[in-house]
Amino acid sequence: MPDLPTAVPTESRLDAAARHAGDIWLPEHPYFDAAEAGFAPLWRMIEPFLRGADFDCVLDLATGRGRNAAKLLPLAGRLVLVDIRPENIAFCRRRFGEDPRITFVANTGYDLRDVPDASVTLFYSFDAMVHFDSDVVRAYLAEARRVMAPGARAFLHHSNYTGGEDWLLAPHCRNFMSQALFAHYARKEGLGVSQQVVMDWGGVSGLDCLSLLRRD
Repeated sequence: MPDLPTAVPTESRLDAAARHAGDIWLPEHPYFDAAEAGFAPLWRMIEPFLRGADFDCVLDLATGRGRNAAKLLPLAGRLVLVDIRPENIAFCRRRFGEDPRITFVANTGYDLRDVPDASVTLFYSFDAMVHFDSDVVRAYLAEARRVMAPGARAFLHHSNYTGGEDWLLAPHCRNFMSQALFAHYARKEGLGVSQQVVMDWGGVSGLDCLSLLRRD
């Protein structure tokens, strides 16, 4: 049965959705300190998903204050740090210095217009996309397909929460998304789905999902 027609989100709608999820994540947000302090066991969980990936050019989407970037940088030939908040990009510049391997991008929160086509070998986002509106998630999947080189992988941590309330009121501020819907969007945007693992977060069973995608 063909998909029912749906309204294509306008740029203004995408911008509003992206800002609603992204504007609060300024460098002084208290979550960043707590998240970095407890990141080591999560990184050990992430590492198996990245085995065999090509680290020539890694894109860290919604980098925040760079706790994921600090783990990715020793592995990467080049690292592209992307965030909706220019303040976070400025923080990462101070944190990592003028390392010639790093490109810093303050973006719209829903596209990657400053990243060249087929330039990224590993597209990465952890503990950020869980907050994104579903329209923004799909917009980023389309952009991921564009910027990923043939054979590239994407490791993406997203919500598996299908409650209806505003994301700020949901468990651990999760936005509406599911394992199945994410896989559907990925395939619609031309990406293959290699693996999906549903995971608990903060004591809530099955709240999140880790998806490993590929550009064939």
